[in-house]
Amino acid sequence: MNKKRIAIVAEWLTSRGGAENVVFELARIFPDADIFSTVFNKDLFPELKGRNVITSFLQKIPILNKKHQLALLFLPKAIESFNFKNYDIIISSSSAFGKGIKKGKNAFHICYCHTPMRYVWESERDNRLARLPFGSIIKSYFKLWDLKTNKGIDKFLANSQNTARKIKKYYDIEAQVIYPPVEIEDFANSIFNNDKNKNYYFSISRFVPYKRMDIAINACEKLNKKLYIAGSGPQDKYLRSIAGKNTVFLGRIDTDKKIKLYHNAKATIFCADEDFGIVPVESLACGTPVIAYKKGGALEIINNKTGVFFDKQSPESLIKSIRDFEKKTFDKQYLQQSVKKFDKINFKRSILKIIENIGS
Repeated sequence: MNKKRIAIVAEWLTSRGGAENVVFELARIFPDADIFSTVFNKDLFPELKGRNVITSFLQKIPILNKKHQLALLFLPKAIESFNFKNYDIIISSSSAFGKGIKKGKNAFHICYCHTPMRYVWESERDNRLARLPFGSIIKSYFKLWDLKTNKGIDKFLANSQNTARKIKKYYDIEAQVIYPPVEIEDFANSIFNNDKNKNYYFSISRFVPYKRMDIAINACEKLNKKLYIAGSGPQDKYLRSIAGKNTVFLGRIDTDKKIKLYHNAKATIFCADEDFGIVPVESLACGTPVIAYKKGGALEIINNKTGVFFDKQSPESLIKSIRDFEKKTFDKQYLQQSVKKFDKINFKRSILKIIENIGS
């Protein structure tokens, strides 16, 4: 039997996040697979050094090849421009456009869906299209395009039960849940473990509106609590403008520093309504509890033994939960054990099982 040719599709490779982690792990599982991405900033992804990364026409356009957000209207054409006629299996990592590839006649397309296109289906969470000229027209076009691309997908995978419910709601398609891969052991067995002198809260995220980093800043400033923030993004200037003496901005940090910050924090604050949420998993793997907004994927990760929820995306609601949190104690071993199911080995086993069963 001939060896199956596999292609991995990333929507873009211009920033680092959960979707990119899935692409990296797929690349490790399938070392001979070609990787397709509309744009690729190779300086940000040393993990892909030596891999065959095929890009679209957008890669040749200055600025757009580093900031995919500016190419929003061109992304459907860019993802459709790839040629997959020589591949047997295509695995797309998609939160918007990745699933829109045009596969070869006999190819099997697996879509690992992080969320249905948020600014089309959940514009109350992500209203970027509303801010554009002719935004309602663009939204209608994207919605029709998004639904049409489902015809080219043979199997939907969802990164959480939360996302699976959305796929059913918006697409009327059943999806299999496979949680995204996390390097649980790397976080749990860190040399940075230190249970003493935990005097700060920690938050890490891209600085975009729906992540609601402003809530963590405002709450900690009002409580006079130290907050370390890691990350970068379009809201950088705004978030710094509302911060006071208790907020420390760390910028982009490497994995070692991130692990150290998790381990030595009182708790990780997680303010977003996320489809899944890698940050709470990483924090718990380090033995650090989480204070999280009570919605979305966080409900599949956190319980009353691993953290505290706040009910509203407001500083006042978070302040109440921080006060409640500081009255509680947590079992570090239990925290770490609670996220074992998210280890990357389970992701690998599930993906390989699906591949093995294609055609059977």
